[in-house]
Amino acid sequence: VAFVVCRSLEGLKTFSYLEELILDNNLLGNDLLLPRLPHLHTLTLNKNQISFQRNTCKILLDHLAEVVPSLQYLSLLGNIACPNELVCKEKDEDDYQRYR
Repeated sequence: VAFVVCRSLEGLKTFSYLEELILDNNLLGNDLLLPRLPHLHTLTLNKNQISFQRNTCKILLDHLAEVVPSLQYLSLLGNIACPNELVCKEKDEDDYQRYR
């Protein structure tokens, strides 16, 4: 297991059999572009800069559906897209359920 802060995800294309990918704390946003990773089932994008704007979030989710068709688990904790009522008092359980 290697931990690397990455600026470009282009090199991941050589790991086509990758099953789990942790990209936490990398300043990644809604413009994230992953290469096709057909065996990837777990992706964590915690503590990045992914927001919950309907159009951009949908574009990101559509992209992930296309390039990681085996994805079963996606974590967005610590992003604006994932409301946390314990940290932000403006967010509540309803916000979290909409996120889910």
